[in-house]
Amino acid sequence: MSTRANIKFQDGDEFIHIDRSHDGFPENILADIKEAVDLCKGRWSGAELGQLVSAFLGLHFDKNRRIQHYEPCIGYETAGDESYCYYVRWNSQKREYEYGVLS
Repeated sequence: MSTRANIKFQDGDEFIHIDRSHDGFPENILADIKEAVDLCKGRWSGAELGQLVSAFLGLHFDKNRRIQHYEPCIGYETAGDESYCYYVRWNSQKREYEYGVLS
């Protein structure tokens, strides 16, 4: 079986869920999140959630793959069979994104 994961990008009440249907282990996902957060750090005056998610998806897009590593969850928040759930949320006090493993 594959190790499915869900990432919840959040800023206040606004959120976007991204699904990974395989290899959703923390050593893979957290490194990918860190790469996007580090790339975008200091680029905007606030959270700019859509920009961060766009950068995240763009960094990990492979035109030669039929099924991408990450795909937006459209019409649902989670599939329900995730092995891991992650969060990326804006900390308005520190004015930066924080991320980690939920379960």
